[in-house]
Amino acid sequence: ATLNGIAQGYAADHVRAVLASHGIRHALVDSGEFAPLGRNSEARPWTLGIADPHEESAWIARLMTDGRCIATSADALTSFSADRRHHHIFDPHTGYSPPELSAVTVAADTGAMADALTKVFFVAGPSQARALARRWKVDALWVDKAGRWEATPGLRLDRA
Repeated sequence: ATLNGIAQGYAADHVRAVLASHGIRHALVDSGEFAPLGRNSEARPWTLGIADPHEESAWIARLMTDGRCIATSADALTSFSADRRHHHIFDPHTGYSPPELSAVTVAADTGAMADALTKVFFVAGPSQARALARRWKVDALWVDKAGRWEATPGLRLDRA
């Protein structure tokens, strides 16, 4: 078993809170999910690369953080078949991996919420993504199996 459910997001939340309680005003917590605090050394928002799940070491876009936590789940991380049809995320209704998406990135107020919602988006699929983002008051970027991606307008993105 791994800690890929919500533990990484929860850990990022906890570390950020401890740093802030000790007077740290600027840090980027990386527990596998990200929790920004303040700004980087150039006084700019922390910038994260959103990986392309279809091309190793390629980026889809750069994401400028806005204080919210960022979590990503992808079928490339823990795959059980060469075609990535079977991976570590599964639909509890079917017992199989969701068939439509390759990656989901979510920006939410907490890392635990962002981390949990990446799996919800995976199961719901691209047709439900915008409605889910509105319902949960988060922003998201999702990549389908063909490599096409979409994002909600609240993410500050620069194409790679």
